[in-house]
Amino acid sequence: MLEHQNDDSSPNPASLNFEEAFTRLGTMVETLEAGNLPLDQAAQMFEQGMALVRRCSQLLEETELRIAEIRDGGGPAAAPTPDNMAWADLEMPPDDEDWQPDEELPDGD
Repeated sequence: MLEHQNDDSSPNPASLNFEEAFTRLGTMVETLEAGNLPLDQAAQMFEQGMALVRRCSQLLEETELRIAEIRDGGGPAAAPTPDNMAWADLEMPPDDEDWQPDEELPDGD
């Protein structure tokens, strides 16, 4: 019979970087999919795996925010996208009654 792992053998997920957490998660998935664990041990491993999933998600979200901050920070590398454009960025026509658009719009007929 497999030995029951105690909680002290697994590092705190908060101390792991993404690659470490993802690798551990993959190992746990393989072990659980093999189906050779007693139910209580499988449940404990599933719980540990969910903690790793939350850690990986947290690290991905933090990285996405950093990338968005870099992308939206301006400068020549920041190309406008629908996600980072604001209405204030659009050119508005002047408040001149004589203003005409640059080109005629085609009729919808």
